[in-house]
Amino acid sequence: MQLRYNTFGKNLVIMDDIKEMLMKRIPYYKTLGFKLIEIKGGKAIFELELRKELTQNGMVHGGVLASMLDSACACAALSLIYPHGYITTIDLQVAYLKPVAKGTLTAKAECIRNGKNISFSEAKIYNESGEIICTGSSQLLKVELNPK
Repeated sequence: MQLRYNTFGKNLVIMDDIKEMLMKRIPYYKTLGFKLIEIKGGKAIFELELRKELTQNGMVHGGVLASMLDSACACAALSLIYPHGYITTIDLQVAYLKPVAKGTLTAKAECIRNGKNISFSEAKIYNESGEIICTGSSQLLKVELNPK
Protein backbone atom coordinates (compact mmCIF):
# COMPACT_ATOMS: atom_id res chain seq x y z
CA MET A 1 0.00 0.00 0.00
CA GLN A 2 1.20 3.47 -0.84
CA LEU A 3 0.54 6.25 1.67
CA ARG A 4 0.84 9.99 1.40
CA TYR A 5 -0.37 13.12 3.19
CA ASN A 6 -3.17 15.04 1.54
CA THR A 7 -2.76 18.79 0.92
CA PHE A 8 -4.22 19.56 4.34
CA GLY A 9 -1.30 17.68 5.92
CA LYS A 10 -3.51 15.87 8.44
CA ASN A 11 -4.94 12.65 7.07
CA LEU A 12 -3.13 9.77 5.50
CA VAL A 13 -4.69 8.70 2.23
CA ILE A 14 -4.19 5.24 0.77
CA MET A 15 -3.58 5.35 -2.97
CA ASP A 16 -5.42 2.06 -3.44
CA ASP A 17 -8.53 3.74 -1.98
CA ILE A 18 -8.41 6.45 -4.65
CA LYS A 19 -7.94 3.85 -7.39
CA GLU A 20 -10.85 1.79 -6.11
CA MET A 21 -13.10 4.87 -5.83
CA LEU A 22 -12.27 5.95 -9.38
CA MET A 23 -12.87 2.53 -10.90
CA LYS A 24 -16.30 2.40 -9.24
CA ARG A 25 -17.31 5.94 -10.21
CA ILE A 26 -15.89 5.93 -13.74
CA PRO A 27 -16.83 2.70 -15.56
CA TYR A 28 -15.66 4.44 -18.74
CA TYR A 29 -12.08 3.57 -17.71
CA LYS A 30 -12.91 -0.12 -17.96
CA THR A 31 -14.76 0.38 -21.27
CA LEU A 32 -11.66 1.91 -22.86
CA GLY A 33 -9.24 -0.36 -21.02
CA PHE A 34 -7.42 2.32 -19.02
CA LYS A 35 -5.17 1.06 -16.21
CA LEU A 36 -4.42 3.58 -13.48
CA ILE A 37 -0.82 2.73 -12.61
CA GLU A 38 -0.02 5.50 -10.16
CA ILE A 39 -1.77 8.44 -8.52
CA LYS A 40 0.04 10.44 -5.86
CA GLY A 41 1.50 13.81 -5.01
CA GLY A 42 0.02 15.72 -7.95
CA LYS A 43 1.00 13.10 -10.52
CA ALA A 44 -0.79 10.28 -12.31
CA ILE A 45 0.17 7.55 -14.78
CA PHE A 46 -2.23 5.58 -16.98
CA GLU A 47 -1.55 2.74 -19.41
CA LEU A 48 -3.62 1.50 -22.32
CA GLU A 49 -3.10 -1.62 -24.40
CA LEU A 50 -4.36 -0.71 -27.87
CA ARG A 51 -6.92 -2.96 -29.51
CA LYS A 52 -8.81 -2.88 -32.80
CA GLU A 53 -12.01 -1.49 -31.21
CA LEU A 54 -10.17 1.74 -30.37
CA THR A 55 -8.99 2.48 -33.91
CA GLN A 56 -10.17 4.21 -37.04
CA ASN A 57 -8.50 3.52 -40.37
CA GLY A 58 -5.91 1.40 -38.56
CA MET A 59 -4.83 4.11 -36.07
CA VAL A 60 -5.98 4.85 -32.53
CA HIS A 61 -8.97 7.21 -32.52
CA GLY A 62 -8.16 10.74 -31.36
CA GLY A 63 -11.01 10.63 -28.85
CA VAL A 64 -9.31 7.77 -27.04
CA LEU A 65 -6.13 9.83 -26.72
CA ALA A 66 -8.10 12.88 -25.55
CA SER A 67 -9.87 10.74 -22.93
CA MET A 68 -6.56 9.36 -21.75
CA LEU A 69 -5.07 12.86 -21.39
CA ASP A 70 -8.20 14.12 -19.64
CA SER A 71 -8.22 11.22 -17.20
CA ALA A 72 -4.53 11.54 -16.37
CA CYS A 73 -4.77 15.32 -15.86
CA ALA A 74 -7.83 14.96 -13.63
CA CYS A 75 -6.27 12.23 -11.51
CA ALA A 76 -3.10 14.25 -11.01
CA ALA A 77 -5.17 17.13 -9.61
CA LEU A 78 -7.49 14.82 -7.66
CA SER A 79 -4.54 13.30 -5.82
CA LEU A 80 -4.00 16.66 -4.13
CA ILE A 81 -7.52 17.10 -2.75
CA TYR A 82 -9.01 13.63 -2.20
CA PRO A 83 -10.91 12.74 0.02
CA HIS A 84 -12.00 16.34 0.68
CA GLY A 85 -13.24 16.97 -2.84
CA TYR A 86 -13.47 15.87 -6.43
CA ILE A 87 -12.37 17.29 -9.80
CA THR A 88 -14.20 17.90 -13.07
CA THR A 89 -12.68 19.14 -16.31
CA ILE A 90 -13.77 22.57 -17.53
CA ASP A 91 -11.29 22.92 -20.40
CA LEU A 92 -9.05 20.51 -22.29
CA GLN A 93 -6.50 21.27 -25.01
CA VAL A 94 -5.04 18.42 -27.06
CA ALA A 95 -2.20 18.32 -29.59
CA TYR A 96 -1.82 15.16 -31.69
CA LEU A 97 1.82 14.78 -32.71
CA LYS A 98 2.17 11.32 -34.20
CA PRO A 99 -0.21 8.52 -35.22
CA VAL A 100 -0.03 5.18 -33.44
CA ALA A 101 -1.61 1.87 -34.42
CA LYS A 102 -0.53 -0.73 -31.86
CA GLY A 103 1.21 -1.40 -28.59
CA THR A 104 0.87 0.01 -25.10
CA LEU A 105 0.47 3.73 -24.49
CA THR A 106 1.51 5.50 -21.30
CA ALA A 107 0.06 8.83 -20.16
CA LYS A 108 1.96 10.82 -17.56
CA ALA A 109 0.34 13.87 -15.99
CA GLU A 110 1.25 16.48 -13.42
CA CYS A 111 -0.85 19.09 -11.65
CA ILE A 112 1.20 22.25 -12.20
CA ARG A 113 -1.03 24.57 -10.12
CA ASN A 114 -3.51 23.64 -7.44
CA GLY A 115 -5.54 26.81 -6.89
CA LYS A 116 -8.39 27.46 -4.50
CA ASN A 117 -11.12 26.53 -7.01
CA ILE A 118 -9.29 25.68 -10.25
CA SER A 119 -6.37 23.32 -10.85
CA PHE A 120 -4.13 23.21 -13.93
CA SER A 121 -2.61 19.97 -15.21
CA GLU A 122 -0.45 18.92 -18.14
CA ALA A 123 0.06 15.46 -19.66
CA LYS A 124 1.95 13.60 -22.37
CA ILE A 125 1.20 10.25 -23.96
CA TYR A 126 4.11 8.05 -25.00
CA ASN A 127 4.26 5.05 -27.34
CA GLU A 128 6.24 1.89 -26.51
CA SER A 129 9.39 3.46 -27.98
CA GLY A 130 9.14 6.39 -25.57
CA GLU A 131 8.15 8.87 -28.28
CA ILE A 132 5.62 11.54 -27.41
CA ILE A 133 2.53 11.02 -29.56
CA CYS A 134 0.14 13.45 -27.89
CA THR A 135 0.21 16.30 -25.38
CA GLY A 136 -2.50 18.10 -23.48
CA SER A 137 -3.36 20.52 -20.74
CA SER A 138 -6.50 20.99 -18.72
CA GLN A 139 -8.20 23.26 -16.28
CA LEU A 140 -10.22 21.47 -13.61
CA LEU A 141 -12.89 22.70 -11.23
CA LYS A 142 -12.92 21.49 -7.65
CA VAL A 143 -16.34 20.17 -6.61
CA GLU A 144 -17.87 18.28 -3.71
CA LEU A 145 -17.26 14.58 -3.54
CA ASN A 146 -20.66 12.94 -3.96
CA PRO A 147 -20.89 10.33 -1.17
CA LYS A 148 -22.06 7.49 -3.46
